[in-house]
Formats: sequence, C-alpha cells, structure tokens
Amino acid sequence: MNKNKVFKFFLFGLLLFIIVFSLFVFKVNTLQLIDYKADKIIWEEKVKAGDNFVIKYQHSVARTPVLEFFEIKDGKILLTGTEYQSYGAGLPTSAEQGDYIVENDRFYIKNIDQFLPEIMLRVSDYAEHEFIFNQESFKLYKNLKTGTLLQIKTEKISYFTFILRRF
Repeated sequence: MNKNKVFKFFLFGLLLFIIVFSLFVFKVNTLQLIDYKADKIIWEEKVKAGDNFVIKYQHSVARTPVLEFFEIKDGKILLTGTEYQSYGAGLPTSAEQGDYIVENDRFYIKNIDQFLPEIMLRVSDYAEHEFIFNQESFKLYKNLKTGTLLQIKTEKISYFTFILRRF
C-alpha cells in the first residue's frame, strides 16, 4: 500500500472515531412522557431553551377547559401560566405567584415562573387530558388507558442514546 492510501485510510479512521466519540460525549436535552408504572418512554423529543408545551384537560366539576403552560428553561420544566373559564373546585381565585388577570370571560395566571423537577399526571378519559407540543396535540386519554400514571420530565442524554431510541 502506498503512503497516500495509508494516509487516507488513517484520516478516514480518525474522522470516524471523532464522529462516534462525539455521539457519546455531546448531550441533548429531551422532554419525555413516561408510563411511570411500566418505566417505559411513550414519547420523547429533543428540546431547547424557549420550547413550550401545554397540558389541557376538562375540569372535573365545571366541565370547562383548563390549560397549563410550560416552558423549557435551562433544561428544566418551568410552569409559566394557567388559563381557565370558571371558578371550579380547586381552581384559584387569586394568585400567590404571578399575575392574576380576568379577561374575555377567562381567568389567567401569568408569570408564575415556577420550576418543576417533573410532572406526575394520572391520565383520565373523563378529564380528557391532552399534551400539546409545537401545536401538535396528543390526546393522552385516547392513547393511554385511564388511570395510567404519566411522568413528564426533561433528561439530558447522549446523541447516541437519542438516535438509538429513535430506532
């Protein structure tokens, strides 16, 4: 083998090593929906700072929609606000954190800005739980059994693990 071919083979091997090494070293932030009891990831997506998601459900008594707004900040889940239409049981009539606003026959609490390590959600077909990410709605109540305990959390994983989970 001549020196030129050996050098090209060495460069190819070095480049391949760098790519594989990078897949293990560099991390990606993900948002995950996990069936807590089965310890199984149901949904996972790469997220960056500023990405938003919404949990929507029907209030159990008032039967009106409730929306909870979240943002990814510093790789963590940040509760930013809520929106609802009636003073049903368990819904606030004032805000301990954030700004309480009444507007257009709706109640808003904005600027809550509370970090949550995770969200534990018991899926219910009565409450019609939905998870909305990038304007795409996942009707949890249609895709999971009622009573499923869902854990929503962020996790930093290697690109290799992220790619592997896609397959």
